[in-house]
Amino acid sequence: MAEALESKYGGQVKKVNLIPSSGGAFEVFVNDDLLYSKLETGKFPSDEQITTSIDKL
Repeated sequence: MAEALESKYGGQVKKVNLIPSSGGAFEVFVNDDLLYSKLETGKFPSDEQITTSIDKL
């Protein structure tokens, strides 16, 4: 996922943080905005789902 963000957005991405968790949690935030939560959907997102959500901001 980090590679997809770097490839699509290049120098626009300042930082990608990966925070270890347990229980299948996978959440994507941009600044303080939650874009995707695997805990809510039960599914792991595709790179395209995340980049499309970012593009809508």
